[in-house]
Amino acid sequence: MNRWRSLFLCGSIRRQIIILTALPILAVVVIASLIYSSENKTPYKSRVAIKIQMVVSQLAVSGSPQAADAVMTATSQTGLKVERLSARTAAAELVPFKTSDCDLAEISGELTSSLGAEVRKRTIAGSSEEVIAVPLAGGDVLAFTPAVRPSLPLLHPERLLFLPKVLVVVLPMLLLAIYVGSIITAPLTNFARAAQALSPDEGPDRPFEEHGPKEISALARALNDMRARIREMIDGRTRMVRAISHDLRTPLTRIRMRAERSTDPALRDAMLTDISRIDAMIQETLNYLQRDVASEAAVRVDLPSLLQTVCHDFANLDLPVSYEGPPRLAFACKPQALVRAFTNLVDNGVKFAGLVTVRLETLADGGVRVEVADDGPGIPQELRAKVVEPFFKGDASRAATAPGGFGLGLSIVDEIVRNHGGTMTLLASDPHGLVVRVDLPALVEASIAQSGDARSPMPYRTEQPRHAPI
Repeated sequence: MNRWRSLFLCGSIRRQIIILTALPILAVVVIASLIYSSENKTPYKSRVAIKIQMVVSQLAVSGSPQAADAVMTATSQTGLKVERLSARTAAAELVPFKTSDCDLAEISGELTSSLGAEVRKRTIAGSSEEVIAVPLAGGDVLAFTPAVRPSLPLLHPERLLFLPKVLVVVLPMLLLAIYVGSIITAPLTNFARAAQALSPDEGPDRPFEEHGPKEISALARALNDMRARIREMIDGRTRMVRAISHDLRTPLTRIRMRAERSTDPALRDAMLTDISRIDAMIQETLNYLQRDVASEAAVRVDLPSLLQTVCHDFANLDLPVSYEGPPRLAFACKPQALVRAFTNLVDNGVKFAGLVTVRLETLADGGVRVEVADDGPGIPQELRAKVVEPFFKGDASRAATAPGGFGLGLSIVDEIVRNHGGTMTLLASDPHGLVVRVDLPALVEASIAQSGDARSPMPYRTEQPRHAPI
């Protein structure tokens, strides 16, 4: 019971409305069927009573025992069993009996005044049955045993005649339930669709339509106000971090100048290293907060050329990075953002592995799949969901002594991929290593800017020096 209750309460509102509307309809149909069945009992009893009267009349005018036997045989073949008992046999086998069979009682009641019919219990060789006894002139008795009243099959013509009456009531109520369910659930469905398409930087300020019923309008206003508060909070956080990072640059520059004037080489090098790391951390934080991926227009580029450009930049530094995939493939994307994302992935790979491979393949739905695989130590399963969180460092799981970033590289990649409507998945490589799988869907034509010849190599490059934190 609780399971069905949970399924009902957790189901869609439209289904709940239809069920709540259908239950009373089914109750009406069942009650109407019972009424219909009770109304149709009377014609059956009347038919049996009329048939008994006809048999008695025909036997009265039959001129011979053979004709009387023919009448009774023909009657029995119709389902109304009839036997002619002598007065002695009737006295021995038939006894007065108060029947509980409503059909027999009503049939005999209709014939009592005209034929003197009564319900009797007939006992033969230890077995008994209820019959309708009709006395004849001369003392003989006709014992009638009506067949059990047949129940109409589901598709019997008499039931089908009742079907239009039911449909007149049922169909309008079901259509009304579906219409009401659509009116109520359509705004909620639109809310869910708008919420899934929202991003912190793109889209209208008030994406939820504030019209319709009072409750729906109130919900839309609340969601729009919440959207405005979230955007204001994000903008405030970004401004604060940028201001702090900017203000830190001035004292950091003074510390660098003082460290460079140090006469102790070991102390000077250690201080300059720490200052460089702090400066890199500030720059990486600013890059993470940078929202240029949201404002960059999507253009159609040659994706293999873009990926090969990233690989060649690392290969020119004698780093083991290679590309596998089709030589040409026109694909709509935000190229600067993708260059930044795949540069981060390849850069992470060369830090922890001896070989990095970038593979490209097309998907059946028009999207693409890019995999950046390395043969390093990999990332444990329990840390793969955490390494995409900002400022989470999983370096200890890969190489304790390897140089690492500040925990923002994969966060930046994940944000860029999600901004493209794609997904990023971290998988284990065989026999060891990490595979970062990026699935990008095909963008709709309306969101693609005209970029000229999409077959050009598109040598987009980052402005940061290669193998530096992005």
